[in-house]
Amino acid sequence: MQNHICHSGLDSESIYNIKNHSTTTSLRGASSDVTILDNKHKNHNIKIQEIIEIAVRAGNIAMQFYDKEYTIEQKQNKTPVTEVDITIDNFLIEELSKYNFPILSEEVKDNFKKRKNAGFVWIVDSLDGTTDFIQKTNEFSIMIGLANKKGESVLGVVYAPALDELYYAQKNKGAYLCHPGQREHLLPQTDPGSYQKLQTYTCHSCVKVNQSIIERETTCVEGRNLPQQIQVSKKLLKNGKILTSRNHLGTYEQEIAKKYNMKQIPTGSAGLKMCWIAKGNAELYINSSNKSGLWDLCAADIILTEADGNITDKNKDKIFYNVEDVILQNGYIISNK
Repeated sequence: MQNHICHSGLDSESIYNIKNHSTTTSLRGASSDVTILDNKHKNHNIKIQEIIEIAVRAGNIAMQFYDKEYTIEQKQNKTPVTEVDITIDNFLIEELSKYNFPILSEEVKDNFKKRKNAGFVWIVDSLDGTTDFIQKTNEFSIMIGLANKKGESVLGVVYAPALDELYYAQKNKGAYLCHPGQREHLLPQTDPGSYQKLQTYTCHSCVKVNQSIIERETTCVEGRNLPQQIQVSKKLLKNGKILTSRNHLGTYEQEIAKKYNMKQIPTGSAGLKMCWIAKGNAELYINSSNKSGLWDLCAADIILTEADGNITDKNKDKIFYNVEDVILQNGYIISNK
């Protein structure tokens, strides 16, 4: 890999403080545990709120790098990978390893033998939309997905810290969007390794919470801190909106947009495209390439389907995640129906 620019200058102590800074955010649709049974018939309780917290902390790491210089290298497939990707990936692996499930990550060599018989597998993209991060479009995200032994996405969190948008879903519990609004609470103080405590609040009501940390009522400005259950648009494709890649626009996507007279909206992260369709901002996104990986979709898949959206490959076949080939050879189609 080729090195392009110098590192960010963030010291290891500062990164450690961000990684280990706990947040508390109570969310609708996230109050109950996900009880799952693995192939050894052991129960595992996963609190989606814990996964949300991990995603927010990962987002805080990303934002500490955002306005600084950092290392950029090029992978063998000619796509960029940054110091930020690797730092967040290491953090996610460290945190998710506590649940004792295999982890499939874009930045680490896959071990299919280890995960093929596992009851559940974490599938993560530490920085979905690396090019958008580099270009500072704000349209990048942290993606944490959980797939069961059948290869189905059953839990997902997608966090776009620069946009203050956090999407989450678990099977049969609906899909939600909230705005953690926590970026300003992690600005360094006079002491460079010291960070302000995060404000805590409940998203379902404005009440006092966690008195040891906050002594005043939280406020919701126009309901911004209230998680909203999201659903796809009911519009027809004709004269609708199609999300397109800002950096890899294909001719097939343009042909479909022309055929149905759809407005093209260039967008960054694949995860964000899926979530924006899930919340009704557009009706269609097509990726006809064979360059995307399972990590690009898994977390957002359950968010989209819980919002009544649809995802298939180009052959209209269902996409499964705990499979040997981690590359989506037949592309994929995301739609509102």
